[in-house]
Amino acid sequence: MGTHMPTAFVTGATGFLGRHLIDVLLEENWSITAMVRDLDAASKILSSKVQLVAGDLTRPETMRKAMPEKVDCVFHTAADTSTWSKEAARQRKINVDGTAALLQLVLDKEAGRMVHVSTTSVFGEHHGPVTEQTPRLGARSWVSYVRTKAYAERKVKEAVERGLSATIVNPTHILGRYDSHNWARLILMLADGSLPGTPPGGGNFANARAVAEAILAAYHKGKDGENYILGGPQASFYEFLEIASEKISRDKPKKPMAPLVLKAVSRIATFVSLFTGKRPMLTPEEANFSCEILDARSDKAVKELDYKIVPLEQSVDEYIEYLKETKLLQL
Repeated sequence: MGTHMPTAFVTGATGFLGRHLIDVLLEENWSITAMVRDLDAASKILSSKVQLVAGDLTRPETMRKAMPEKVDCVFHTAADTSTWSKEAARQRKINVDGTAALLQLVLDKEAGRMVHVSTTSVFGEHHGPVTEQTPRLGARSWVSYVRTKAYAERKVKEAVERGLSATIVNPTHILGRYDSHNWARLILMLADGSLPGTPPGGGNFANARAVAEAILAAYHKGKDGENYILGGPQASFYEFLEIASEKISRDKPKKPMAPLVLKAVSRIATFVSLFTGKRPMLTPEEANFSCEILDARSDKAVKELDYKIVPLEQSVDEYIEYLKETKLLQL
């Protein structure tokens, strides 16, 4: 390749996974343009080596200005992950329409490739482990996030049929540094004793850094139009919290709640929110995810992308270290 410095255009760079991807790209000497909504906020958390440009997935004209011509790869990690039905219209605009507009730009600006970050949610609910061959039922889901991510993935596959070079990664639950909202919330509630009960479900836990490395590997080795599931160890939410409780010297978590109770609480909370206008403490979508047991196989990614399966203890360690560093967790 000589001295050519590869060029990347990244969406969602300030997000949890996006920040890991930026770390990996910088270590591999990529020249990075990151499209962000808030330049000031982004400059506080991203390296000064990253070229920041203002742009928004819901406004295609801002994306057109933001994306340079002929970048080697567009890494699309941005998504609206809301689990509240009231935000479904905005979510569709970002996840489906935004992805469609971005795909058009990738073709117009003659980018070399695109790596699209999807989710294993697009496969829908199945008994037994999900693989890349599993039928995708997500487009029929009542959960807006699942449905919009399924439609977005379809848009990518349609663009591949029109000649776009793109590959798709489907991470499971992601754990690691830079997250202070998702699974971190459970650990923080466990630490301060405010966790009312343990979610009854379980899942497949991927390490954020390993996922970011696989996203870059997908640029180099991923096949056009194909999916790569990026997962990790299988555990119940109770087992995940049990590992965390040992590491932060807290009592073991409470026994898992009954799914019916959790779903009833979410319905009551949603009814109350009709009067307050505020987001419910627990949405039906969140209750649904909390009760699900997702199992997925990453054999294809391990074989074709050299994807690393990281032990759950290591991912929880990285979490706790980060929460301590940022003073969110004070033991």
